[in-house]
Amino acid sequence: MQRILLLRNPVQRYAWGSRTAIPDMLGHPPLPDSEGPWAELWMGAHSSAPSVVTLAPGAEVGLDQLAARHPDEILGPRVAGAFGSRLPFLFKINAAARPLSIQCHPDPAAARAGFERENRLGVPLTARERSYRDASHKPELLVALGRFEALVGFRPPREIRERLAAAGARELDAARARLE
Repeated sequence: MQRILLLRNPVQRYAWGSRTAIPDMLGHPPLPDSEGPWAELWMGAHSSAPSVVTLAPGAEVGLDQLAARHPDEILGPRVAGAFGSRLPFLFKINAAARPLSIQCHPDPAAARAGFERENRLGVPLTARERSYRDASHKPELLVALGRFEALVGFRPPREIRERLAAAGARELDAARARLE
């Protein structure tokens, strides 16, 4: 497959989503009041909502299925060698119009253990009380495309001062002094 493939990407609708940000970015008309807000645009091969690839007019397949059939071509030999036929990330565009709940993402070992534990307990994958819907860890990187405010928690002032000093940036001296 020596060509660029067109993706149709699923939208996740959550109460905290925006009614305008993602539709505007995609050139989509305004959402009617009857539709829920668009919170996340997913680009990837997540089994619950994979991107759909247009192979030819009228011929579409899920990106997860395409990667499973042609891992070296879709993922590249190095990634396929390390992760098999599974795309190892999910690219999301989030549009939050309201505050989000706190999320804690486990490391790889904790994700596998939590997923296996909930499977052993018979917690359905779709159950609201389920914490681990798959065995993958979920590191995140946030890039704000507009004004964005985040609160991740507080460290003790002593630790904040030490980290600011270790950064070695003189621009941080005033902030560090306020913590004294």
